[in-house]
Amino acid sequence: MKNNTNSRDTILQCALKLFGERGYESVGINEITQQAGVTKPTLYYFFQSKEGVFKAILEEYYEQFNLMLQKVCGYEPKVENYEEDIFPVLKKVVDLYFSYTKKNTTFYLMLLSFSFAPPTAQTTIITQPYLEKQYEIVVDLFREIAKYHSNLENKEFECACHFIAMINANIGFWYQGKGKIDEIKSQRIVHQFMHGIFS
Repeated sequence: MKNNTNSRDTILQCALKLFGERGYESVGINEITQQAGVTKPTLYYFFQSKEGVFKAILEEYYEQFNLMLQKVCGYEPKVENYEEDIFPVLKKVVDLYFSYTKKNTTFYLMLLSFSFAPPTAQTTIITQPYLEKQYEIVVDLFREIAKYHSNLENKEFECACHFIAMINANIGFWYQGKGKIDEIKSQRIVHQFMHGIFS
């Protein structure tokens, strides 16, 4: 069982590295098995196909991220105090994206690259349910906020999209060596975003 578990994990890690470096379509089963040091039958035993490997990666990483995101998206209204109202929950969200990216850089950057794939691409179709869940969680957060800040009513989806886009843009710059994803950057993103929605 231990060897089986090790083989499964090795396949996932090697596939993730290859998908992250070269994209999903350009990586074949042979390359994954060679990189992982396993046979094709071993890969098929665990995952049935390359698509199965990709789905397993999403289940392991994306489901974990969405569960963590759900936990930090709890809004506690304190409308009388700007810094204690929306700021803390949005800061927690940014901090999660940053910390998760640092810990799972290959996976998260792979996701970002797939976000620009055509709607008909296999990766788009497979990742769509996880992506929708991510946005649903953040939209629900803004729905809660809008109950106390009426200027955000009917803008919850746009707020979620713009907020996540700001976070992802900074992650992209960080990866290119053009900025940091740290405590100061986290605070700046939230203040900049809040200035926009309250101006």
